[in-house]
Amino acid sequence: MKQKRKNKKGQSDVIYFIVAVVALLILAPIMLKVVNTSLGAFSTALNTTSEVASANVDYVHTTFVNFWDWLIAIAFLVNVVLLFVFSFMVDSHPIFAVFYFISAIIAMMFSHTVVTPISTIFGMDAFSTEVLALPITDFIVSNFDLLLLGIIILTGIIMYGKFKSGESFQR
Repeated sequence: MKQKRKNKKGQSDVIYFIVAVVALLILAPIMLKVVNTSLGAFSTALNTTSEVASANVDYVHTTFVNFWDWLIAIAFLVNVVLLFVFSFMVDSHPIFAVFYFISAIIAMMFSHTVVTPISTIFGMDAFSTEVLALPITDFIVSNFDLLLLGIIILTGIIMYGKFKSGESFQR
């Protein structure tokens, strides 16, 4: 007897997104430590021979630091936007309510698991310079639970309004 394979694409996309965000948050200070160590010393050594080359190395260094900070902030913003999209689309099809609840529950369940190692890395003395270079990410990590709760409450209010409008799931 042939068994049908269930399509688990929707589940794997959510898992991949969570893994990507966690990897970005964990890798950011580590990558910055490597870049700060290598490019900082290189720029200082290069400054004795060519100030223009040293300025170019400093520009690449600053751009790299800003890239990681914005990348993590944008990944968090995408998650927030998805929660808002799901909450606004709840009246068009019930599957969006399911997507919203799954996303919100997974985000709340794993928020402590995600933030604890990141907070540990951000709290290490070895990464103090790198953490200071990531102000947006540090704010998100420091206030992650409160931000997530506020977003879920706000999107819950939006969904409540959609359900109370009386037009939900009717064609």
